[in-house]
Amino acid sequence: MTNHQISVCTLYSRRSTHLQNLVQGLIESKMHPLELVIICMNDSLPELPSTPFQIKSSVINSPHKLPLAEARTKASSIANGYFLIFLDVDCIPHPNLVETFAYHLEKEDALYQGSIRYLHSQWRKKWTFETLHSDSAPNQLQAEELTGNQRFIHKYEFFWSLCFAIRKSTFTKIGGFDTRFTGYGGEDTDFSFTARLNKVPFYKISALAYHQFHASYSPPLNHLADIVENAKVFYGKWNFLPMDKWLKQFAELGYIKLENNQIEIVKLPSEEEIEAFIKNS
Repeated sequence: MTNHQISVCTLYSRRSTHLQNLVQGLIESKMHPLELVIICMNDSLPELPSTPFQIKSSVINSPHKLPLAEARTKASSIANGYFLIFLDVDCIPHPNLVETFAYHLEKEDALYQGSIRYLHSQWRKKWTFETLHSDSAPNQLQAEELTGNQRFIHKYEFFWSLCFAIRKSTFTKIGGFDTRFTGYGGEDTDFSFTARLNKVPFYKISALAYHQFHASYSPPLNHLADIVENAKVFYGKWNFLPMDKWLKQFAELGYIKLENNQIEIVKLPSEEEIEAFIKNS
């Protein structure tokens, strides 16, 4: 069954296997979208399997490694669906994800956060949905397990762009993601706060995706420059600093000076220093 109102949108950069898994998950969905919109960030579209839905792509060449805000807003502008589902390229959608988002989008004009289970580093690459579930666990901060068409009012501060849905008209009313946020960090919270300013309700629902494991950094020194610049943009709009835990860690490590809500980069970390904070599990 195809829902001709739905466009699934994802952003791609150098994770072809992850993207192929996302596409395979959509192929196996109980409800297919009208289309999958892929925005390639400083990259070209890899070879993908044939699908029962259209695949549409566009390329953004940017001086910024991950122009996330620009790419999400671009995805909306070329999507044909009335409903938009945004999935991180690392996400494999559960067979019920599209159907669950569609149910709620038709029921009420709101911003909807999906549910995520994180796959561990040894997850089975020849996956079934049964192995995905057994090889994963819910996020510790958002561990609520919802079923069916359950929903609850969610805190805007907890919005994550890796799995959410919204009506295209409402996305446009909000103004999309603010493209003054360049690279990684802060654009999610800015988007949800703008939704709140526009009185758009925000709910957590059971639309489930499995997040494919990849190494990350804690704190994310690999995104330090982006985080600092985006924090400044955010402060200019909302009069407080986001990502305060990361900023305090950067300051404690001596990479930035943080005083009276003012941020100054003291030095950038070397590749060796970044790798010292890698998380492989």
